[in-house]
Amino acid sequence: MVKGVPARTTGVITVSGVLRREEMDLVMNPHDSKALQAAHYLRQAVGGKIIAVSMGPEPKIVPIMQDLYEPNQESRYVPRMPIYGVDENIVLSDRRMAGADTLATAYALSAGVKKIIDIHADAVKNLINMVESGASAAEIERKAEELYRENLIPNKIYSTLSTIGDSAVKLFAEGKITREELLNRLHSALEDVYNFIIIAGMKTSDGETGNTGPQTAEGLGELLGKLIPHVAFVRDFEIFPDERIIVASRRVGNLVQRLRIPLPCLLTIHTEYTPKIPPASYQKKAKRNGYRGQVKKVKVWDADYIGADPSRLGFSGSPTIVGPGMEIGKPPVQKIVGESLVFERDVDEFEWRGGKYGPFKKGDLVQNLPEELVMELREKNIIGVFTLKHLLDELFGGVKLVARAV
Repeated sequence: MVKGVPARTTGVITVSGVLRREEMDLVMNPHDSKALQAAHYLRQAVGGKIIAVSMGPEPKIVPIMQDLYEPNQESRYVPRMPIYGVDENIVLSDRRMAGADTLATAYALSAGVKKIIDIHADAVKNLINMVESGASAAEIERKAEELYRENLIPNKIYSTLSTIGDSAVKLFAEGKITREELLNRLHSALEDVYNFIIIAGMKTSDGETGNTGPQTAEGLGELLGKLIPHVAFVRDFEIFPDERIIVASRRVGNLVQRLRIPLPCLLTIHTEYTPKIPPASYQKKAKRNGYRGQVKKVKVWDADYIGADPSRLGFSGSPTIVGPGMEIGKPPVQKIVGESLVFERDVDEFEWRGGKYGPFKKGDLVQNLPEELVMELREKNIIGVFTLKHLLDELFGGVKLVARAV
């Protein structure tokens, strides 16, 4: 999981406490670089492929994702990393997803991940159905080649690589394995689809909660009807493919935990993680479990395509209420309802009786202004008394509170 974050904290644009990502320069969340390194280790150790998933405005996120194919190249969006790049990129982009808190974000991501799983599972199930229905070896091989070129089935099922001479469908077409043996291999490949691993950065530089990763595991578990174990702030881990487990280490206060995690699972990776080099004995099996290669076109999916419930997306799916943004370094002020004076609208810098004043933002507290100037601005309705409505606007960003009689 990858996120686009503001390139400069001084350029953050918010409306009612919500980041307007479409109006900002975005880069990859710096903490996600460790997640990509961890994913690269897993691909070297067990095969499979790396699919990067992000959520946000398509025009801003797609360039970031495009650069993930070759992260060792110079890029304005992605730092250089010692990995070979991802295999596929998916962006979840829909206006209905805007304004999401961590829960609504995690729900959208979990729906996107489930869609990925379903697509790959359906590809293998398609072949299983053909084999079970008695389709000819030629028909099965044609379908397998189509799915292979779409990057949906692993090399061990079908491959055009000369180094993979024992792919299951080719062996069946050559009469070297039975239909029953082909079915066994396909069912094993289907089981592999559900032994996925989700990797995320430990947190994002624009949120710092560290909640989205674990919440995605919980949301995906709900959608799949099974428990998805998750471990946050992983500093070190190894995968044991034959046992289908990960052994991870993390620090909680003064305690170091060493955890045994069955697949499928989700890990968020600490910034102190250092990727391992898998044993050479893993390489051959990893190659067979790998896929055809990179799909260079970034896919953009909307809420309808991933089957997401709109009521659980964006504002409507966000129980968290975010207050107004605070300018870092700006001194705190106290406003008293019914007493304090505040500016009713933005005011540019102006001159008054030889002095310069402003600029002021709507809601700024009136301080250190000449009494005559204050009276003049009040007569023009430029400043006024701080009311309960002002307070609600600041707390809830202009959300209307409606009381209904029952």
